[in-house]
Amino acid sequence: MIDPLFVDVYPGDHQCDWATYIEAGPPWHGAIWKLSQGLHLDYAAWVHKQRMLFLSSNRWKRDLFDGFYHYLDLADDGARQAEWFCHIAKQLGGECLPGMVDVERGGQSIKSPSKQLVVNCTSEFCMRYEQLTGRQATLYGGELLRSVGIANVPAGISSRMGAGRSAIACYAPRLPHDLIVRTGTDLEHLMFWQYRGTDPQEHGPIGYPMTAPGCGQVDISACVLPGGLDAIRALI
Repeated sequence: MIDPLFVDVYPGDHQCDWATYIEAGPPWHGAIWKLSQGLHLDYAAWVHKQRMLFLSSNRWKRDLFDGFYHYLDLADDGARQAEWFCHIAKQLGGECLPGMVDVERGGQSIKSPSKQLVVNCTSEFCMRYEQLTGRQATLYGGELLRSVGIANVPAGISSRMGAGRSAIACYAPRLPHDLIVRTGTDLEHLMFWQYRGTDPQEHGPIGYPMTAPGCGQVDISACVLPGGLDAIRALI
């Protein structure tokens, strides 16, 4: 028995066959779609097409879930980005899982952001998102959070910067405990371990699939949140 598995996709990925994915059943339990980036990029039309079969499935919200993520642009105001993300999500009828804020180095106009900038922008996003939705965002991050020393943020500021839970990318056979800590979280609040990316040379944990049905090589995450699917349902 392995953890529930999710895929995450963005418009630059190849087209997935979602009927095949949904029909495959467990351990495949959901998808996370890229909905927005910064203050200008809006993928609502693309997300709408991707998730149509999810919404009509009899598995929907029972053992099949989806969520949206926002790619945080550290050069823009974090609170305004949360407002932009929530505005677009509302156009799609709202969210299933709490929104995810993606904080990473690739694609940033600021190539060497400081710890304070990362903390400020991310915290602003998470605070405003919670004000608008009543829910806490999920923080996705990896190398950038570790390199700026996010585990040692100023006193009084949560290392998750206002997020309720975390997702970590680590494309390896195991997820070391010290890496979890250095990414600013712990096992109690770790929701997703993204163990597989799109590079065919990457290897995940033994016994876990390297491709997803109908999707082929795509980002795959194991849901390691204590409580599994019951914990996921409690977030809806």
